[in-house]
Amino acid sequence: RSVFGDGEVSFDECEMDAGKFSFKRANLGSGDFSFEEVMFENVDVNFERTLFCEERVSFYKSWFNTISLGFCHLNGFLDLRVNKSSVIDLSNTVVRDIIDMNPHEFPARIDTMYMGGMRLLGRFYLDWTSNNVKRLICSQNNSSHRLKSEQFRILKENFKNLGLYTAEDRAYVEFKRSESKAAVKESVAEKPIKAIYQYPLYWFKLTLFDKAGLYATSPVRVLITMLVCFILFSLTYYFMLLWTPADIIASVDDQLSMMARSFYHSAITFLTIGYGDHYPYGAVGWVSAIEGFIGLFLMSYFTVAFVRKVLR
Repeated sequence: RSVFGDGEVSFDECEMDAGKFSFKRANLGSGDFSFEEVMFENVDVNFERTLFCEERVSFYKSWFNTISLGFCHLNGFLDLRVNKSSVIDLSNTVVRDIIDMNPHEFPARIDTMYMGGMRLLGRFYLDWTSNNVKRLICSQNNSSHRLKSEQFRILKENFKNLGLYTAEDRAYVEFKRSESKAAVKESVAEKPIKAIYQYPLYWFKLTLFDKAGLYATSPVRVLITMLVCFILFSLTYYFMLLWTPADIIASVDDQLSMMARSFYHSAITFLTIGYGDHYPYGAVGWVSAIEGFIGLFLMSYFTVAFVRKVLR
């Protein structure tokens, strides 16, 4: 509960071998708070509920075991480019300015980061790849899928405001994945009998929305899915013509082989063209109806994903 007046507070280049360092419920006046290049590699540092001033707060190039800023009011610029830390806890913080965690001069070796309950009114600068953001959130052992989804949602909105749209898409995908897992687990925990339909529904959504196109964030993924479906249906037609009485009948004179007819019929069905020069007979008609629906859906899915990219 220390109260500091105006002026700089500096712990630069301090060393501590092991133990805990507590700075809880402190109230800092105006002036820089510097904690740069400290060597606390085996020390747990706790700044819980500390009210930081509107000036610069720096933990640049420092080493910690864990550092907790839970419930802190971060009113100024926070330089969180630490050199190494097993855990960084930003739970329930109120961020009014900027947090910079984007490594530039050295790799950031951080294992886990907690952001549950954060009120991000400012900006959070971190790199999805260099900071390995997905691992930082997914490595939280004690967090539920619902809490992880909330943290990915916070990052999604942050990346959107920064104009980092690729990172926003990745955060959005992880948000939707965690949200889906949370919905299933919460539903089954409420009534175990719901597992009968909740898990099949979850796998259906996972295949349709996630694997097919990463929740409409990847037009290329949708195109690959379309190509795979087209080839699978084409081969299905071929084997049906080979082993069953079903057939693809030509209404015009042509010399297409059985394989060519299968792929051609699959193409005009998948793309919902339907020239009428070839039409299905027997069980092929039912398969064609299914392919037509899937083709229509995937083309719409691709349009959404493509327009989403173009508009940005």
